[in-house]
Amino acid sequence: MEQDDDLGTRMLMAKLICWGLTFCDIALGGFTVLKPRWMMRILAPGEEPAGEALLRRAGTTWLFFALVQAWAAMDTENPAALRAVSVLRLQDVPTDLVWLASGSGFGWFGKFSLILAPTFNFAVGCFLAHVARLIDKEAGTVE
Repeated sequence: MEQDDDLGTRMLMAKLICWGLTFCDIALGGFTVLKPRWMMRILAPGEEPAGEALLRRAGTTWLFFALVQAWAAMDTENPAALRAVSVLRLQDVPTDLVWLASGSGFGWFGKFSLILAPTFNFAVGCFLAHVARLIDKEAGTVE
């Protein structure tokens, strides 16, 4: 019984994380697609406006992340949904590190975000993969 409570708590945490990520990526992606110049001033005030196209492209990716995360938040008992969010979060770790290492013109907020994001995404990605595996174990599909 204790194991069921533990899994239930972890699934609730996964649901809350996925909803939080969904709303964050809707805001980040939406503003980036609709107001790229404004977001550029926030994230990289010293960068040339030519970077807006790349930032807009990132915005569409964040909006896709939001869709997948909403799916996982609504269907937290589905290990495939949690695994999908896990993969998206983990693939973003090297992306942010490369952008931090090779980008220019970052303001304090952009630099802070690019330093914090890889650690956060790694932790969330690992946690969601772990919860997906626990669900699989509970269902008897994995040993």
